[in-house]
Amino acid sequence: MSTTIDSSVRPVRRRAVTVAGAALVAVSAMFLSACEAKDGTPVAVSPTPIPTTAVRPGADNGQSTVRIVGKTGWYDGFDITVDKATVVPDEYGGAKVRIDITYKNTTLDDHTLSITPSLLIGREVDGGAIFDSPAVPGNGSATGTATTSLQSAKDAEHLIDTMTIVYGQAADNQTKIPLAAAGKVDSVQPKTLPITGTLVQDQTTIQVTGAKISPSYTENENGKYDLALRIKIVGGAGVPAGGTNIYYDYFTVRTPDGRTVAADIRGPINELLNANETIDNPNNHVVFVVPSPGAGPYTVTYNAHRQEGAATAPTLSFTVG
Repeated sequence: MSTTIDSSVRPVRRRAVTVAGAALVAVSAMFLSACEAKDGTPVAVSPTPIPTTAVRPGADNGQSTVRIVGKTGWYDGFDITVDKATVVPDEYGGAKVRIDITYKNTTLDDHTLSITPSLLIGREVDGGAIFDSPAVPGNGSATGTATTSLQSAKDAEHLIDTMTIVYGQAADNQTKIPLAAAGKVDSVQPKTLPITGTLVQDQTTIQVTGAKISPSYTENENGKYDLALRIKIVGGAGVPAGGTNIYYDYFTVRTPDGRTVAADIRGPINELLNANETIDNPNNHVVFVVPSPGAGPYTVTYNAHRQEGAATAPTLSFTVG
């Protein structure tokens, strides 16, 4: 069915506009007449602007909320700093959350985080959180992010207070970095140890040039630490033609609780040592998995002749404070 527009309405509209226009002219004239010089000359007056505020929909005031966090924890060869958190309201009343994180690689090799972190909101894991954890060059730094979406942007400051970044599962040694200003980081910083010494067996000399101890970041090793001894290997003049093999499993350690622990393959030493040769590979670490907290007296043994027993095997004792 078509609709016919009554043309008789149009003059009414024009008259209304004309009246409004006349009223505006009258008001303008009154305003200008009130702003004349003493000689009657009109003075130009700029209209007073009406203030406006751009309000984004969604949150209480529609504005993004940025929290500078600046907290550092340690995990899997990285110094991890949560830099800041940003909550941006959307047009549906919800919000997008972005957490900026800096990863400093403390190892010599290119390295990527071995696990996917978790974002806790209160006590619940946010299953929709997405982590971008970068590949980082040895001794380098790179930035990553954690992002998620929320149904409500209300009280963004309190929302940030409830958030915690968690590295590792419950069966692992975890690092927890809370975003609340009053929250304390739950993490153990790796420690460098001033351990040096020499182990000599036949034509092989093992020089311990340093050490470090840190929580184990291997799965299901909660309560265990990695004790890593940095070694240099020196071959004597009497090393037979063709060389002699040096393996990680020639090393054992007696721990403070009296147990004997073999070196772990996570320190995969496999070198062929020739006569009068020195092997000084910065990645050669003998790694022992020891009980937490790792403090106390240790005795390391090197024995390339395990079938003959340890009678001729050299030892090195030290204490971890």
